[in-house]
Amino acid sequence: MDNATDTLRLKIDALAYGPYGIGRHNGRVIMVPLTVPGDEIEAAIVEDKGNYAVGEMRALVAPSPARREPPCPYIGSCGGCPWQMVQYETQLQAKETSVADALRRIGKIENYEMLPILASPQEYRYRRRIRLHAGPGPRLGYHRLFSHRIVEVASCLIATEGADRRIDATRAWVERLASHLVEVEIVESDEPDAVVLAGKIDGTIAAEDDAVSKNFLDEHRDVAGLVLFGKNCRRSWGRSTLIVEPEDGLKMEVDAEVFTQVNREGNRRLVRELIQWGAFAPSDRVLELYSGAGNFTLPVARRAGAVVAVEGDARAVENGKNNGIKNDLQNIRWIQSHVPQAARRLREAGEKFTKIVLDPPRSGAKGLERDLAALGADKMFYVSCNPATLARDLAALGGNGYGVKRVRPLDLFPHTFHVEALAEIVRK
Repeated sequence: MDNATDTLRLKIDALAYGPYGIGRHNGRVIMVPLTVPGDEIEAAIVEDKGNYAVGEMRALVAPSPARREPPCPYIGSCGGCPWQMVQYETQLQAKETSVADALRRIGKIENYEMLPILASPQEYRYRRRIRLHAGPGPRLGYHRLFSHRIVEVASCLIATEGADRRIDATRAWVERLASHLVEVEIVESDEPDAVVLAGKIDGTIAAEDDAVSKNFLDEHRDVAGLVLFGKNCRRSWGRSTLIVEPEDGLKMEVDAEVFTQVNREGNRRLVRELIQWGAFAPSDRVLELYSGAGNFTLPVARRAGAVVAVEGDARAVENGKNNGIKNDLQNIRWIQSHVPQAARRLREAGEKFTKIVLDPPRSGAKGLERDLAALGADKMFYVSCNPATLARDLAALGGNGYGVKRVRPLDLFPHTFHVEALAEIVRK
């Protein structure tokens, strides 16, 4: 189309790894947000990307059988859940396909077992922590789709009921703060009805926010604690930690601002899958990279002979050490370090492991493959939140003597395009 105001007729064929449905016009890919596979639409081109284009739906001519009425009143403006109008089974199929496609296209990986995706135990009310952005006014909410503008929300259907009920209270706290707040997380503990608010600031904590926060907790008994933190500062009021139970019989106490998986039951399913695949035994010496506060470390340590856990976040390492002591796990050696540096030092020291677990951030574990291969493990277990970097890293390990045995996608984030995956990698 030469004119952006002209419309074209499209049939949406698939969901992209992103907030788009994919259609084709004269062989060219057109990506249109808020569409569902099977939709017939009229769309206008809003951005020409050369070999593909981004479109905007102008009319829904014939809705797909997989389309449903989204229950959220903010759909179309809030960018948080762009797949809410898609039947959940179709979401799962798309996520499974996105993992398989990335492994094939990016990693050129073949001859492995792709296991069916594990659904989230809950389609809604699954996020025990939600992150709200702060703006002028102050405004508090989620970012608009394709924008940093804030859509104010009064409630959120994917938040747990406990987190959702505290949105108004969170706004009341934010409105009183003098510090320059960037965002705030509402975090619900696995203990009944315990919620902590953790605000990230730019700059320093204003002196007057001490009295503000103390008074707020006096007035809001349904909030257990508050945290304000920035690059070089942190203050807390009340109880600033939460309880996380990655598996039965294991409790972790974690600072509210330290990363924990948002989907409680989904995380327990992920931990269970890792433990089953790993078959960790007293004869195992396990290396875990990007260990965080111990979500996998502690369950593995309950079964393995020894675990070396590497994490860059000092507060997460402190939490992990404390939880190892509380759970009487004395076989964990914690290393607070940038992961590539630690992997190199372990290789140079001649350390060997029987199994390796890694759970890197979205950017993946690029450049670690040679050091990992030198550590002697017969098996590795890679937990990923990004199919593209997973495929890239598995391909790199393939060039260093390892092959992919099996991959299991897991849905921890219903109504979004995000997907978790667990891969087992074995020495050839």
